Amino acid sequence: MQYISTATPSLRTGLTNAIVHPVAPDGGIYMPASLPVVPRAFFNNIDQLRPADIAYVVANTLFGDDVDGAVLKRITAESCSYRMPVRRIADRLYVMELFHGPSLSFKDLGTRFLARLYRHLASQSAVRHINVLVATTGNSGSAIADAFRGLDGVDVFILYPHGSLTRMQEAQFATLGGNTHPLEVHGTIDDCNRLVDAALVDRQLNTELHLASANSLNLGRVLPQVTYFFEACARLQSAGVDPSATDFAMPCSNLSNVTAAAIAKRMGAPIGGITGACRPGAFADLAAGGVFPAFDISDSYPANMPRLGCLYGGDADALRRDIRAEVFTEEQQEDAVREVLDRTGYIAEPRSASAILSLMRRPDSQRPGIAMVNTHPAKFLDRMTAITARAIELPLQLNRAMGAVVSKERIYPTLPALRKILLKHNLI
Repeated sequence: MQYISTATPSLRTGLTNAIVHPVAPDGGIYMPASLPVVPRAFFNNIDQLRPADIAYVVANTLFGDDVDGAVLKRITAESCSYRMPVRRIADRLYVMELFHGPSLSFKDLGTRFLARLYRHLASQSAVRHINVLVATTGNSGSAIADAFRGLDGVDVFILYPHGSLTRMQEAQFATLGGNTHPLEVHGTIDDCNRLVDAALVDRQLNTELHLASANSLNLGRVLPQVTYFFEACARLQSAGVDPSATDFAMPCSNLSNVTAAAIAKRMGAPIGGITGACRPGAFADLAAGGVFPAFDISDSYPANMPRLGCLYGGDADALRRDIRAEVFTEEQQEDAVREVLDRTGYIAEPRSASAILSLMRRPDSQRPGIAMVNTHPAKFLDRMTAITARAIELPLQLNRAMGAVVSKERIYPTLPALRKILLKHNLI
C-alpha cells in the first residue's frame, strides 16, 4: 500500500517511511492512498470473535500488503491482549470501556501495536536504533512508555511540562528506567509539543538519530484504533442491537478516535452517526459550519484534522453529514460527570462523561447509543474525588507505580538542550 501526504497528495511513500518518519517532507502527515473494504461476510459471525481476532482482520486488511500475516497475527495478539467490555448503563445506552490495558488508557492498543510494528520494520531495514519522542500531559506518556518498555533498539524520550502532572501521572512513566527517559521541561505543554515538532523536522538530527513520533501524528498509532469500532459492532450485535442504527460518541482532542471511526465506516463497519465531544476550538468550529483550516505542524490544531480533511477531500459539508461535535467547557465536563452519575450510576472521567452525556441529550434518544470511555477514572484521582465526593478505587497498576522511585532529567525548552540529551543517551 502507498501512503500520501495530507499536504501534497501526489507525495507518496511506503509503509516503513510513513511509520518511522511520520511527518512528510512537506509538513503534512500520512494517510493510506486508498482504504480497503472488509468483506461483508466478515460480519456474519463477528460477534463470535475475540478482540484480538477482530484486530488481526483489521490489521491484515490495512497492512497485509506490506507485513506478513503471521507477523501481524503476533503483533495483534500481543497488542490486543486485554478486554474491551461493552456495558449497558441505561435503556438503549451503552459504554465501551477502552481503559483495561496496562496504562488504563485507550491509547494502549495503538501504542502497543506501533511499538511492535517499529520492531518488525527495524528488523527488515538498515535502521537498527530508533529514538521515539513524545510530549505528554499524562496519558500518552504512560501508554507509550509501557508499550516500548524493554524493546531492543528503541529509546523513548518523554517530554512533559514542569509542575503540570500529578505525582500519579508522573509515576506511571518516570519510575520505569531502562529505555524510558523522562524529560521534565521548564515550560508548558505547548513548549514540549513545539520542541518535539522541531526535532522531528530537523533533518540533521533525523539523519544522526532516526527520530520517530509515537503520538497520533503517527499513522501507526491511529489505524489500530479502527479495531475499536469493529469490536463495538461485534459486541452490539451480540446484544441484539443493530450497530448501523446506533450513534457512536467519543471524547476528542487530537481526533484520533473520530478519525478511526470515520475510517472504520469507509472500510465497511456498519456504524451510525459519529459524535466528538470536544472543548471549544478548531474542530468545534469546523463542525459548526467552518472550513478545514490550512494545517501547519507548529499550530495547535488537532493533530488528526488533516487526516479528516484528506478523508473527506476537504469538503466540510461532507464531514458534517457523518460527524457532529458536542462542545463542553472544562466546567461543563465536570458537570457531565455528576449528571451521568446521577442518572445512570456510572462513573466516568470528565471527557468520557461528556461523550456519554452527548448521547443522553440527543433529540432522537430512541436510537441506541454507545460512548467510548477512554480513561480509567482513577487516573484523575484527586479531580474525580472532588467532583463526585466519592472514593475512587485504585487499580493495581497505579498502586505499584506510586510506590516506585521517580527518576528524571530536567531541560529548558530549546532544541540544543534536547539534542544534548539525545546524543548523550545514544553515545554519539
